[in-house]
Amino acid sequence: MLINYKLKKFVDLISINLVAISAYFLLALLAKEAFAWQSTAITLWPASGLANALLISHGWIALPGLAIGNFLGTAFDPNAGFSFQPFMLPVAIAASAQAGFVRWMLIRKNLLNDPLTRISRLITFLLIIGPVGNWPAAATFFFYRIANAGNLNITNVELLDRSYLNGAFFWWLGDSLGSLLLLPLLFLLLPFKRPIWLERRAYLLRPLLAMIALLLTGSFIERILLERIDITSQMLEPIQALRLLFTFAWIVVALGVLGLILQISGKYLEQEKLLSRSRLAGDAAGAVIHEIGQPLIRLRLRLENIVKWHKKNSNIENKDFPFNKDIMNEAEKSLTELNAVVVNTRSIQDLTLAGIRDTNAADLADAIAMASAQLRSDFDRLDQDLSVLIKKELPKVSSGQIQLQAAIRNLLSNASKAAGEHGVIRIKVGLMLGHVVCEIEDTGSGFDPLFMPDGRKRIKSKTGGMGLGLMIVRRVIDDNGGDIEFSASKELGGAKVNVFLKPY
Repeated sequence: MLINYKLKKFVDLISINLVAISAYFLLALLAKEAFAWQSTAITLWPASGLANALLISHGWIALPGLAIGNFLGTAFDPNAGFSFQPFMLPVAIAASAQAGFVRWMLIRKNLLNDPLTRISRLITFLLIIGPVGNWPAAATFFFYRIANAGNLNITNVELLDRSYLNGAFFWWLGDSLGSLLLLPLLFLLLPFKRPIWLERRAYLLRPLLAMIALLLTGSFIERILLERIDITSQMLEPIQALRLLFTFAWIVVALGVLGLILQISGKYLEQEKLLSRSRLAGDAAGAVIHEIGQPLIRLRLRLENIVKWHKKNSNIENKDFPFNKDIMNEAEKSLTELNAVVVNTRSIQDLTLAGIRDTNAADLADAIAMASAQLRSDFDRLDQDLSVLIKKELPKVSSGQIQLQAAIRNLLSNASKAAGEHGVIRIKVGLMLGHVVCEIEDTGSGFDPLFMPDGRKRIKSKTGGMGLGLMIVRRVIDDNGGDIEFSASKELGGAKVNVFLKPY
């Protein structure tokens, strides 16, 4: 198992870096074909957005591929082919370090899990993925040109030739604009382990595509107009300065439009969550009134009958009168109702806990241990056998610890009720297809194959419960980008539930 795990890590490392090299090279080729004019100055470099997104979503293992991709993309000319120059190596290293710098700043400011509804947090995010975070490559290019100019005398005006500054500014603005355009879009498309961006997808995808189309159209129109002008050598420098000004204007536009899109999507997301919580509170209140209030009413009536029977038959000396038997029957019914109240109260508690994301990462083994300990009295009372098999070296999963514990407790509670006395419950946890999989099966009667549950609506409980258990589990799994499958257990003959959780 350990060898397979290390082999998978190695294959992932090679695959991600090959994707980084090829994707970076293709985007660099596209930028040189579409956005370069009369010089190597490029007004839009989308590869910087790809580099930032890959390093943020996949971590430091993508760093070598980004450096190689930048080196090859910078060295390749669409007309002349590859032409390697000394400055390209330090710039490639600086470009990959630039992506690491953006990643470090976003994590340090905790902006990857932020809804970005506060203006200060939103501006900080935009500046980091834009001009504040994308300067190292341009600065390296600028200082390398100065260091190799053959004259290090700062007082020499030629040392600060305008072409050096223009080239560095174009590089900086092109990286910034490419990151602003592409990074948020790739957050939605790549396997990014941040649920808040998955939740935003429905609100962000179309506006982001529209913004990208608008800015790309503007860049293409600029290129077409420039090619139709009869340029003289005297006009070249002013036009390049004008292009620099236009690029800066495009960055301001991108910052404003992207900020507006993120702000609106964050507000919509907050409203949706508020409505979801309100509906959840309404469901819980209705459940309390109906599922707990009604048993209490019936319990009170039975106790009243017991009192009436006691008053009426307290002076009867006939030993054959079934007074004690009636009391016993009523007491047993009352005890059953009280048990239902306890179970339903726990369900309402879990329904509330399912909406609490106390942490970003959860330990599945700890959640199973805590849930098992809480239900140990039920297992012992029914003389049930609970076996747990957890593979070693499991990563943490994307979920709140309290959420996950509530979900596992409901699955184990359902399995315990289904298995009955002397039943068997088995839990297996391992890795499958990039997910952490928790498999729970029992020796109960299993699911009805004609009415297989999906956890999206309440089902009638056979044990006096509210039928909320699977809904609670489904909500926790859906909120954290996982999946759940219900089937029959071939080995134990009862129900089988597979929960797929994303590694953090």
